[in-house]
Amino acid sequence: MKNYSDVQLLKMLREDSEQAFREIYDRYWKVLYETAFRKTTADDACDLVQDIFLYLWKNRHTIFLEVQLNTYLQAALRHKIIDLYRLRSVRERYYAQIFPSGALSGNEYELKELNQVIRSAINRMPSRMREIFLLNRDGDLPSAAIAEKLSLSDQTIRNQISTAIQRIRLAVDHYQRSK
Repeated sequence: MKNYSDVQLLKMLREDSEQAFREIYDRYWKVLYETAFRKTTADDACDLVQDIFLYLWKNRHTIFLEVQLNTYLQAALRHKIIDLYRLRSVRERYYAQIFPSGALSGNEYELKELNQVIRSAINRMPSRMREIFLLNRDGDLPSAAIAEKLSLSDQTIRNQISTAIQRIRLAVDHYQRSK
């Protein structure tokens, strides 16, 4: 397999060749990992590279490249890293809104407990409120886009998000007082 070109390997991959997939993986995983590791953590780098190769395998029948395979994989990695940064940014905004003072004290264990309290509060929300809140926070969708998607008014969406945040704050306050 080492003598095959990327074009040949992609053709074989489209024909369900696991050997071709392994060869592509062996050729590119390290350079992708090293690139991802320079921009993220070791765990994130592993996850990102795994996601790229999983996508490649799942979509092997429909991937027809107009660029070199290495270029395609590097671009996919760039997009994954951007998505990861975007997700982290959403989480930071989410925590900033929940904890306006920005004063989080405590250790990693306390943060894990707090995260569980927040997840529990979200899970206790009515299904529509939870859906709206998660679309806004995890999906990073503005209220207008959610309103259009769910065929509701923008004001209804904003009210639901505000109520969801109040419920989370109450759960966090209760948690902090019970300590």
